[in-house]
Amino acid sequence: MPGDAMLWLGCALTPGGVTILRLSWSRAARSARLNTLGWGMLAGGSLLAGMAEGAWGVAVDALFAMGTAALFIARAALEQPRSVRRTPAPIRAIATGGRGDWARGGATFLLAGPVALAVAVAAALAARSLAVGWRSAEADANVMVLALVPLVWPLLAFAVLMARGRGRQITMLIATFAAVSLPLFALGGQP
Repeated sequence: MPGDAMLWLGCALTPGGVTILRLSWSRAARSARLNTLGWGMLAGGSLLAGMAEGAWGVAVDALFAMGTAALFIARAALEQPRSVRRTPAPIRAIATGGRGDWARGGATFLLAGPVALAVAVAAALAARSLAVGWRSAEADANVMVLALVPLVWPLLAFAVLMARGRGRQITMLIATFAAVSLPLFALGGQP
């Protein structure tokens, strides 16, 4: 496939992915299939654009995705009636919140934040280890780490936040960590 065709196909896939995600998230119940399809279209579009034109292609592709998302946000802002205002909760109701809410929120924050970051760093170091093992230049492998952490961390955080239950969140992070640690152990632990 010629470069321009790959770029434009990627630029067509990402707005489609944003649209599918918007459709999925507007439903009363979560749709794992639509979520997977939407994120897959975003990833596929970025991959095609990157293969076609490198970083410039990914940047152009991201503009299409962000433009589509901005259109959805603008439409939602225009559709909301101006006269509807929320009444603030009484101060007494806010002050009497239980400690369990803070504990659950704190645990979710720790799992989606620092723990998911640690797993993302382990994944990036495993990719670096594999790249160096495949005779890639060390500088390229280091750049791979710098590029993968900000890509893997939000995906893991999103997956943790979308999981239904603390057990699934913890299992997901442990399984991911175990899977990405295999290359490090197999290659002697040299990141």
